[in-house]
Amino acid sequence: MARLGVVFSSGFFGFFAHAGFLSALRETGAAPDGYAGASSGAIVAAMAASGMGDQTIREILFSLKKSDFWDPDPLPKLLKGAFRRFRGYTGYLRGEGFARLLEELPVKHMEDCPVPLVVVATNLTLRREEVFTRGSLIKAVQASGAVPMLFKPAEIEGSMYVDGGVVDKAPLLALAERIRPEKMIVHFVPSGGMARGERDFLRRPMTPCHIQHLAINVGRQVAYERQREMLRERGIEVLEVVTDAPPVGPNSLEKGFTAYQRAREKTLEILEREGSL
Repeated sequence: MARLGVVFSSGFFGFFAHAGFLSALRETGAAPDGYAGASSGAIVAAMAASGMGDQTIREILFSLKKSDFWDPDPLPKLLKGAFRRFRGYTGYLRGEGFARLLEELPVKHMEDCPVPLVVVATNLTLRREEVFTRGSLIKAVQASGAVPMLFKPAEIEGSMYVDGGVVDKAPLLALAERIRPEKMIVHFVPSGGMARGERDFLRRPMTPCHIQHLAINVGRQVAYERQREMLRERGIEVLEVVTDAPPVGPNSLEKGFTAYQRAREKTLEILEREGSL
């Protein structure tokens, strides 16, 4: 059987859809030789590589409440930051609740995962992409999921880290270098405004913030597509799975089950159409 790598892209609260994709992939009997992820994708990649079962994953995700991870600074500190025009204020959520949720992972160190794992984050201190394959699993995933402005940057060994999806939406090359696969499957969650055929944003009044956000997403998409084509030029087959699951956010966690089911069903349909892995 061909060596297989599986990549989960970034995508805000896309971990529900990623988990549905993983469940479908496991149902086919696939045995990946490595996993990689960025941001929300890093969470599910870590669950998969550490051997967490589907039932446990569902129990964790479907019982998730906003209060489990929503830990903003006290109001006086927030107001003090606003008074100073947020100079020295690095993010709204402390990230301690997020770290506690990650304690459910059955493995504590990346090198102890039964299957090789790659997690990417953005190293602000050294101004580069950081590829984690060893060390604390919780810290690596927390760093990869530290969405700028929403979460304070995570600190690891003196460096400050934010969301891995900023520099590498779907770390294909990082995983390819790690495991030398013959085939890669990517569960890809499009960034805002980047879904295929999406043109609604053109009908709404633009704002500078919206234009900046869309421009960044275009850059991330282009970088991902370049990685994808580089692997294909090397003779590595790349299957991109886009399941069009409904978006989920911190105030709409009840949509998580629907996103999971949609992704699972769509993945089974795509994998059946594509044939054997």
